[in-house]
Amino acid sequence: MPPGDDCAVAAPSPHPLALTTDALVDDVHFRRDWLSWPELGRRAITVNLSDLAAMGALPAWTLVAVAAPPELPAQALDEILDGCADATEDAGAVVAGGNLTTAPVLSITVTAGGTLPGPCLTRGGARVGDHLLVTGTLGGSAAAVAAWLAGDRPDASLAARFVAPVARIAAGRALAAAGAHAAIDVSDGLMADLGHLCAASGVGAVVERARLPRLPAVARLDAAGHDFAASGGEDYELLVACPDVVLQRLDDLARATDTPLAIVGRCVDAAHGVVLQDEDGRPHAVRTRGFDHFARTT
Repeated sequence: MPPGDDCAVAAPSPHPLALTTDALVDDVHFRRDWLSWPELGRRAITVNLSDLAAMGALPAWTLVAVAAPPELPAQALDEILDGCADATEDAGAVVAGGNLTTAPVLSITVTAGGTLPGPCLTRGGARVGDHLLVTGTLGGSAAAVAAWLAGDRPDASLAARFVAPVARIAAGRALAAAGAHAAIDVSDGLMADLGHLCAASGVGAVVERARLPRLPAVARLDAAGHDFAASGGEDYELLVACPDVVLQRLDDLARATDTPLAIVGRCVDAAHGVVLQDEDGRPHAVRTRGFDHFARTT
């Protein structure tokens, strides 16, 4: 049944359901002058679809709850919701309902549901010897945010990575079907999220810093001493642990899903920890940490 009643009603699915929820809060996840209202709506949906992608799920529906200050124009709300609807429909899903309320700060909370018609990827399946691959490029979103916070205008390619991230639905499903062992979406930063995956799987990892896929603007910044590709959050790419059989099909999978796929490291015994390696093979100390909502600041 479509929105309009007290509840959305969904028919039972023959497949398991994957459910996720996430929120975007003004002055925490975005600033109003960084993106338009429709872009904000699309982004709120995409960050949830990315979680579904990491599980190998197919999006089915979304619920959207918007809390907004009373002074926010009605047109702005309409444009946010239009962006949510467009992004949901582009993913082949439907907006099943939601809620509007007033609040001191603008926030958009989305719950997304999807089905698992094939294998389900979790964070806990990686094995020693697995290859680590990532989709797309890393660090662009964080580099854009760093520029904005410094009062600068980011390179257009970097701004686009923050404003319009891509949920890697096709890649997640294809990699799951091909035999990948584990996956996580890169929202807190590559090394932070790799740490989550390794902890869940009981393995360690070695990542080669030189192999991290970067936009040219990020490559220049990292060469100058930053670590945006290794630690920058909110890329919403996928980090996947996969066996040799997947590696042998990598080019075909990349073409079939229209998604760049790059091998960046391997899973090792847990005793070795999670290490970012320099070009000379030495451990590289990441200069900035991944995003942590509850980290104390001084």
